[in-house]
Amino acid sequence: MIFGLIAALCFGLSDFIVTQATRKLQTLPALLGIQFIASLLLGGYILIQSTSTPDALPLVWMSMIGISVVNFVGTLLLYRAFEKGTLSIVSPIGSGFAVVTAMLAFAGGERLPFNSIVGVVLLIVGVLTVTRSIQSNRQQVTLAGIPEAVIASICMGIYFWAIGFITPYLGVILPVLITRIVQFFCTLLLIRVKGIQFPRISLSTGMILVVAALLDTGALLSFNKGQAVDYTTSTTALTSLYSVITILMAGWILKEKLIKTQWMGIGIILCGVIIVSI
Repeated sequence: MIFGLIAALCFGLSDFIVTQATRKLQTLPALLGIQFIASLLLGGYILIQSTSTPDALPLVWMSMIGISVVNFVGTLLLYRAFEKGTLSIVSPIGSGFAVVTAMLAFAGGERLPFNSIVGVVLLIVGVLTVTRSIQSNRQQVTLAGIPEAVIASICMGIYFWAIGFITPYLGVILPVLITRIVQFFCTLLLIRVKGIQFPRISLSTGMILVVAALLDTGALLSFNKGQAVDYTTSTTALTSLYSVITILMAGWILKEKLIKTQWMGIGIILCGVIIVSI
């Protein structure tokens, strides 16, 4: 519970900081910078600790790389949703990854069927409520970013479910480092293919990237530690409560204004996430 809540706090603050980074640098340059900084920090820590490499089967290493690519797709889409969407809406939709993880965990043997089903239903109802209210209130917010947030939640749900099988072999820190390195090279490849020029980064923007990298990495480490000692479903559900923090900051600092039915949809989504953790 403690590690799940720490992860939620870090993810919530990270989402807000990442939003500032993507709107200053665009999605891919911001993602590249964050993954580069996080890789350096984690890699340096592992070198200082002088820990030996786990004696895991090649299948474990390949699986870790594979789910890191899946997480890259989810992270890229979530960053894009932050860049062009309304943060108060896309963040709770992205947090629906807890429901995806719960369903996969149930299929893998964790027996929380009723909570999972209720969570899925509430998530769908919440997304429909938000999108319908947006269509009738186009002057305030748009559907921008919602499709990306939905797909991101699926990809991240798969990642958080699968990493629970890998942590016992590779430990808590190494899977996070592998994820960062894979995401860095995937982002670099996309930037080269698209011919994007990496923008000049000011000191303030650089600090935003450093803070985002620290928070996002801290969240993943806390999540890995939490699911290593408890059910993946419970830890993921608590972690996904991060959107509450993101919503509060978006309203307080970004002054995002939503109508009552949009808040109702967000509330339904969050209820679905909470029910999964009961």
